[in-house]
Amino acid sequence: MLPSPKYRPHLRHTRQSQGAFTLIEVLAVIAVIAVLSALSFGIATGVKNSQSRSKAKGELAILALALEQYKSQYGDYPWVDGDPNAANDNGTILFDALLGWRKFERSGETTSFVEKQSTDVPPTGPKSYLDVSKLTYVGNTGTYPYEGNDYNPDLGSADRQPGDHVLLDPWGNPYVYLYGQTSNRDWEVFGYYLYSLGPDGSDSIVGLNTSSGVVNDESSYRGQTENIDNIYSGE
Repeated sequence: MLPSPKYRPHLRHTRQSQGAFTLIEVLAVIAVIAVLSALSFGIATGVKNSQSRSKAKGELAILALALEQYKSQYGDYPWVDGDPNAANDNGTILFDALLGWRKFERSGETTSFVEKQSTDVPPTGPKSYLDVSKLTYVGNTGTYPYEGNDYNPDLGSADRQPGDHVLLDPWGNPYVYLYGQTSNRDWEVFGYYLYSLGPDGSDSIVGLNTSSGVVNDESSYRGQTENIDNIYSGE
């Protein structure tokens, strides 16, 4: 037996209430979406950092190979002078050397690391140890390789020398290169330091003797907050 008409509106109201979301349910859905979005963002960020670290390791391997080729010709790695925190200055020297624009000069017992002059370079340019097309680099003056008016084959080779270019890691920071900062050659360790600053873009040289290259405590040095995410050549 059907209910009397006066009860039917009540039944319709009950069905509408059962089909609607309560405020608590809406908030719960929003919270779930927020959690899933955060997880997705974290996973995406982690994947991107992993890819960037892999890219940095590959680029460091390319640079290390170029440095060995440079040493094979000149008997030593490029020297850098001054504050090791001046990554741009050291990076410019590294860029110039690996593109063939710096050389060692020896006179008796004196050795100097100098820029090449136009007489040292053939018209086609110096021998390069590095294919920069596979790397990222930036400079404040000029372009390299040369484009448009920046390249004039009638000019001397020295006029086509890079300006202040540096090689950048996947996070847009110059790769750090440290080796024999002082001209009196008191660098005591075998080899050089070559690394990326990693995602945080910072490092610390506390514990590193910048004249000799000696690290007092390797684990303590690497364990500093600024150095934990650094990516070193050969690792």
